[in-house]
Amino acid sequence: MKRYLHFVTKPYSFPVIKPLLETINNYKKGESLVYVHKSILDKVPSYVSSNVTDSIYDAIKFKPDIVFIPGNIVHPNLPGIKVQVFHGLCEEKGGHYKITGFFDIYCTSGPLITSKFKRLEKKYGHFVVVETGWPKVDYILSYELDQKYREKIVGNTSMKVILYAPTFSPKFKSTSKLMPVLSSIIRDDEIVIVKFHDLARREEINEAKKIGDNRIIVLKDADNVPLLHLADILISDTSSIVYEFLLLGKPVITIGAKVRQEKGINLKDVNLLRAAIDKLRENPDLNLEARDKIITQVQAYRDTKNSLRVIESVDKIIESGALSKLRKKPLNFFRKYQAYRFFN
Repeated sequence: MKRYLHFVTKPYSFPVIKPLLETINNYKKGESLVYVHKSILDKVPSYVSSNVTDSIYDAIKFKPDIVFIPGNIVHPNLPGIKVQVFHGLCEEKGGHYKITGFFDIYCTSGPLITSKFKRLEKKYGHFVVVETGWPKVDYILSYELDQKYREKIVGNTSMKVILYAPTFSPKFKSTSKLMPVLSSIIRDDEIVIVKFHDLARREEINEAKKIGDNRIIVLKDADNVPLLHLADILISDTSSIVYEFLLLGKPVITIGAKVRQEKGINLKDVNLLRAAIDKLRENPDLNLEARDKIITQVQAYRDTKNSLRVIESVDKIIESGALSKLRKKPLNFFRKYQAYRFFN
């Protein structure tokens, strides 16, 4: 029986480890411990409320065989095989392919991402890449929307729900363009849920709340999965939530998307947003074939067995002896120094 450490430093990573925790438990793969950075201890969801620590010392003492990391950083002193499982499906931002020297195995989501990491695997030689699918997809596709949740958020109505979820990156964020005109665009039979990124500035969130339109609801939930199922249409920019929404076969409007613009109706001018919403309300399956082709490239599997594939693929790599044949990792003094500072 193996010891699995799930290493969480941001609240949006909890939904990624949820299916991993469940799979390890259901298949009796071993014992799990969740390390949660002290800055987000108050955001731990109920499904990981047991076997949680904010102590690096306790995490080291746990002696994990495998460490799952849905993020960019891990404490350098932790034992075990370090497995990058990613915090999102997005690969539009340059940092997605930055090789830090922290990880032994990269579990990629689909052919588009895998092919790029395979080239990096060949270049650097100190990690292994395996295509497994993204664990969070299991949670997204197996989730069943509770009617009580709908009533809690939008009331007992038949109104159309539009989810607006901008990215965090200031360079790509659409809020400054969209928020000032949002109230004038919405119709009376629509509700817009604004879901800011978990790292969004408090001032930005407060400004949205000041709009004072009861058709606009601002939510802070770290777990976006219920909202994906609740919404009829998604508006976003370069956020990875776009690909999560596409998994459900629902239509997307992007503002200033840089790549794969055919995944939705892509706008450069927010004044065209109303017409785009009307078009998707009339035909939710618009460009469905193109959308489906894109998501298949980004996320290979929709069988809700991605987490099991991650666990079993890591086991196979370890058993094959492939890790012992890798080149030595770079010393990375600066990155390790940054990590020590962050965790201390």
